Amino acid sequence: METKTIPVEALTEDAFSPYGHVLAAGTAPDFERPRLKNWRLPFHSDAPLRLQVMRYATQARRLSMFERHLYVTEARSPIGDAAAILVVAGGPDSDAPLAPETVRAFFLDGTVGIMFHKGIWHGLDCFPARTPYVDYLFLSDARTEDEIEAAQEPRQSSRTELYDFADQSLAFEIVDPQGLLA
Repeated sequence: METKTIPVEALTEDAFSPYGHVLAAGTAPDFERPRLKNWRLPFHSDAPLRLQVMRYATQARRLSMFERHLYVTEARSPIGDAAAILVVAGGPDSDAPLAPETVRAFFLDGTVGIMFHKGIWHGLDCFPARTPYVDYLFLSDARTEDEIEAAQEPRQSSRTELYDFADQSLAFEIVDPQGLLA
């Protein structure tokens, strides 16, 4: 199996914009009053929402399988010291074939979360950067999550699509040439 390296990048609004939103206060709030500012984000779902805590355990920083959710955006926000690496692929054209050169890894430093656009390919897991595990507050929808949990193993379903580069004898290894994880 061939292994391609993907360098970890700093998470910025510009770099992540093809895949979704960085969950952080912007420049101009959508609503404000004394002692409160509110920024709205475009979360979408066709089913009842499900808020849950996801714990990702340390594992080798290697992957080949990606998923995308067809009917819901998905948001992840760190709890505590949750520095992690998140891998995405593809881009705004969700119908384009998934190509190895589109795979990117972002360093989430534990101070902000992310929200994917609907249909964005992403790795099945986050990779803890500095601790044995990381916890994330995770917002999705009940139908998608029920379907995933019922399968127990990743599989194609009516709400989630999978793509495994292992079918092309290809895997990705995350590397840190900039020292972001130090």
